Amino acid sequence: MKNFIIALLVSAALVVGLTACGKSESEKTSKSSDVAKEADATEEVTEAATTTEAEPEVKGTALNNDQLDVTKYSSELIEWGSGGPRDDLNRSAGAVMYQDKYKDFNAYFIAPMEDKEDKVIYLTFDIGYTNEATTDILDTLKEKDVPGVFFATLDVVENQKEICNRIINEGHELANHSVSHTNMAAKSVEEQTKEIMDVNDAALKNYNYQMHLWRYPEGKFSEQGLAVVNNCNYRAVFWSFAHHDWVVEDQPPVGESLQNAVDCLAPGSIYLLHGISSTNAAILPDLIDQARDKGYRFELLQ
Repeated sequence: MKNFIIALLVSAALVVGLTACGKSESEKTSKSSDVAKEADATEEVTEAATTTEAEPEVKGTALNNDQLDVTKYSSELIEWGSGGPRDDLNRSAGAVMYQDKYKDFNAYFIAPMEDKEDKVIYLTFDIGYTNEATTDILDTLKEKDVPGVFFATLDVVENQKEICNRIINEGHELANHSVSHTNMAAKSVEEQTKEIMDVNDAALKNYNYQMHLWRYPEGKFSEQGLAVVNNCNYRAVFWSFAHHDWVVEDQPPVGESLQNAVDCLAPGSIYLLHGISSTNAAILPDLIDQARDKGYRFELLQ
């Protein structure tokens, strides 16, 4: 009997021990499960935060042009210069003629306007290897509250970031002036496309900026080239006024240059001024003031 009681007590102790042991393991499992749930919840919150974080907005303008069949157009070289006679509104007659001839290529030689007598002027600048005059030009535009388009080569886009950032941040347009600054009409369709898109991609990479305006180096183009520019979702911008201002060591006289620029004021005019020109930096304040005195206003070309 005594042995039976002892056996019974031992069995009871074992049952209690097993129950306690089971409870401890259960508690451990429960705690582990809670930790796992907590980790999952943290992961979900982190994921959600990452997903909802806003992508930086791309600056600039993206065009979506109707595509043209480049094989239909001639690759013969055409050279543009805005000299020659002027019409009854004082516009470059050649620019007016070419605007009508090449309008279907999404190109501007003079700004097309519903009211051809509207006194609007567009300032554009080709910028290059020296910054001094460009900085002065930007100072004047800021002071006079005038917008401009700045056509830059790949070298400028990649290596003159202070200037390019200032152009963008002060509300001007940073535009495409090719990689090599050479005759585009002598290049294949693929080479022309690369000349445009390499600069385009550099602007996106360095400034998160989408360009949409293109200028031909030296005004040398072809009809096929205009189609290529269009198919890259760009607009080709020529000019209706220019002067001999691109040689740093041989600048035209300030007084004569100012008078020439004022005398050529006309509705829809697109002025081409080189950003390396000390003469242009000098005449710009008076050109803006005199144009405004004659009833003209300045707008950003788009």
